[in-house]
Amino acid sequence: MPLPRPINPSYTLGVLTIASTLSYLDRQILGLLAEPLRQDLHLTDLQIGLLQGFTFAIVLATAGLPLGRWVDTGNRVRIAAVGIALWSIMTAACGFAGSFGALLLCRTGVALGEAALTPAAYSLISDLFPTRRRGLAISIYSTGAFIGAGLSLVLAATVLHELSSAGNVFVPPGMQHIWQMVFVFIGLPGIAVALWAASLKEPRKHSGATPGPIAGTVEIRAYFLDNRVELASLYFCLAFAATQAYSYSSWVPTVLIRTFHMPPIAVGFSLGPLFIASSVSGLIFGAILGDGLVRRGFAAARPILMCGAALIAALFTAAMPFASTLNAALVLIAIATFLSTIIVANGPPALQDITPSRMRGISSAVGILIVTLVGMGVGPTLVGFLSQDMLGDPSKIGVALSVVSTAALIVSSALALVAIFNYKLEPDNTAARAA
Repeated sequence: MPLPRPINPSYTLGVLTIASTLSYLDRQILGLLAEPLRQDLHLTDLQIGLLQGFTFAIVLATAGLPLGRWVDTGNRVRIAAVGIALWSIMTAACGFAGSFGALLLCRTGVALGEAALTPAAYSLISDLFPTRRRGLAISIYSTGAFIGAGLSLVLAATVLHELSSAGNVFVPPGMQHIWQMVFVFIGLPGIAVALWAASLKEPRKHSGATPGPIAGTVEIRAYFLDNRVELASLYFCLAFAATQAYSYSSWVPTVLIRTFHMPPIAVGFSLGPLFIASSVSGLIFGAILGDGLVRRGFAAARPILMCGAALIAALFTAAMPFASTLNAALVLIAIATFLSTIIVANGPPALQDITPSRMRGISSAVGILIVTLVGMGVGPTLVGFLSQDMLGDPSKIGVALSVVSTAALIVSSALALVAIFNYKLEPDNTAARAA
């Protein structure tokens, strides 16, 4: 009888990272096409805000809980593949939506599909990579989010360029507008990625020597209650860091346009690569540093790095309104992004390290719920509210962004400090680190 084919952790990680990149590209594509959608479908700004902000965040957050539980009890590879296929099909379907209601339904499907990927991916990666390498592996996966977000800005610039020279645009038969073609073009490749993901092998759900039984509701509740301080501090540390990240991705282009009169096309082509370079380098640097310190016996190395990175990043977000030139502003944005992604590089691995392997799906889902509701749901909206209703001057959007981002990072640093004094590795991860 032939032996089963061994699992290649790096190959699995590569496929999941590609899927993550695609998910963030699909997630943010609506923001690139907001203006033509508003004109062609007669949408209001409130409706556009619901499509790409609050509604998307609510579905993504709440769907993650049952999907996270499913991850702990089911086949994670199949769950991820189904999620990829669903959000890809629904992204392409947005190209055929002729009303706000139809577009809202399609966007709900996109959020539902994306809610399945990260809990499944974190659980798979944590079983495929030991504690001493887990930070780098999860950070490589996380680069997909930032690469997708950066590519969306580049794509936005390309779409704007094509729209500005509409005579050169070819729209296939059956479509009336270029935004329809963009949705279909972005969505369809995801079906191939879903089939690719479905071909992966499912590892056993354990990180120690022997697998355990599926965790029951009583055991899960007891774990969360017994570890509520360290879990809550890490969850909300990441959530407030996400407030800064989502606020930056939503409002930095507007700041550059209003403050430095930078053309939107130039913003996309310059800011997209800058975001990719600074965030990916921050993720890799933070992960390598965190893994190295854990290997040397510093059990709380990850929350320590999160605390320091958040506090230092706050200095650069606070300085941004005082930048006198465009180049100075871009440098401050790049450094703040680099430092804040060190938090992202260490937060999810820290949570995986303290969570029993049989509960990683639900633990990740709870984290995603909190991070999504606080980061995506509150951050960008709070910046807009502060600029419009408190400062009362659209040209001061940079000040509003700086206030929200700096305050969020300071709170994030304080919560990481709480986590440091309550942090303890889960026993099977302690054994894996020693090995």
